[in-house]
Formats: sequence, structure tokens, C-alpha cells
Amino acid sequence: MTTMKRILGFTALYLLPQATLAGPPPEAVCERMVADDPSGQITMEECLCTYQVADQVLDDDIKELLFDAWYTGNNNTEKLKQLPNPDRVSKQFSRMERAMKQNCL
Repeated sequence: MTTMKRILGFTALYLLPQATLAGPPPEAVCERMVADDPSGQITMEECLCTYQVADQVLDDDIKELLFDAWYTGNNNTEKLKQLPNPDRVSKQFSRMERAMKQNCL
């Protein structure tokens, strides 16, 4: 697994944010992610691909927290744990990781 995948995966799992209808556009979210990446290894193309996968496979409430975390840097882990049926969060992130491997690498 590349460093970029690990960073995005951990970010997705632990910092879940928002971007659905009211959130910032994918380009704005990814600009922040790329600019704030301490490793400097996340590219705009990789981020946009990951964003698209997340947008397709995650439920809206999970997606909202994930995109919010990506954009603001907020740690939304506790909010994710408080969602109904928390097991679905880990299942959906696993599905997202598989889809990223197929579509973004």
C-alpha cells in the first residue's frame, strides 16, 4: 500500500468529513488535502479519484463527516462512532478501500 493510500485511508477512517450538497466542491476539498499533506505525496488526481470513490460508496452521513475532515482537518472519529449502526462505517470504509485499489491505482 502506498503512502498516499495509507494517508487517505487513515484520514477516511479517522477524520471523516463532508461535501455532499452543501459542502465545498471536490476540487476545493482536494486542494486542501494536497496542500496540507505533510508527506507531499498526495496528488490532485489521486485525491479526486478517492473523493469520487467515497462519493459513490459511502452513505451520506458518513460521507459528510469524511469530506468535512478532509476539508477542515477536524477529527470526526467520535461523531462516526455515534452514527446509527457503527459497524456499517467500517464495512463501508473497507468497501471504499477495495474500490480505490481497483480505480485509483
